[in-house]
Amino acid sequence: MSEQFWWYVTRASGMVAAVLIAFTLIWGLALSTKIVNRRGLPAWLTDLHRGLAALSVVFVGIHMFALWADSYEQFGLAELFVPFASTWKPTPVAWGVFAVWMLAVVQGTSLLQRRMPKKAWHRIHLLSFPIGVLVGIHAMTAGTDSGNLWFRIVTLVLACGVLFLTIFRVITRNDKVTTSRIPEMPSGSASGGAAGLR
Repeated sequence: MSEQFWWYVTRASGMVAAVLIAFTLIWGLALSTKIVNRRGLPAWLTDLHRGLAALSVVFVGIHMFALWADSYEQFGLAELFVPFASTWKPTPVAWGVFAVWMLAVVQGTSLLQRRMPKKAWHRIHLLSFPIGVLVGIHAMTAGTDSGNLWFRIVTLVLACGVLFLTIFRVITRNDKVTTSRIPEMPSGSASGGAAGLR
């Protein structure tokens, strides 16, 4: 086996994990903003968000195992799970460690979603946004391929997709809150109001 095998696995699994996390965010936002209408969709498409999240966890696990197995840099349990414990690019690696812990919390509570109060689960699930940001920063600062043009293009496109859908969700959510606070006018009041304006 080549001495660089685990290094290649680390790079590949890290990139795949980052893309999967971005797609998980994008699909979740697309469903929650109603850009994608769930009605008439096959069941597996509505479950795609959970499937992408599960695959993200798998590839994050592969990424961490490959780091541990690689002999180039010594990554033990402390370096993998304790922020700033790594002597190799401590700050960029720490962003990845923070993302791992937050991902564990989001995924763990998602498995317990039906047993949790909806508001508590939703607030914890909002950690998905800082996870996406931390993963992006980690990939661009710690990743060996951060200087690759195609890597930068893919990262930029995915980041723009997440940003657009996030802004769209905030705007549409505020519209819903505003309209829900407007009291319904009793029948006949519209014509009376119009007459009063005359």
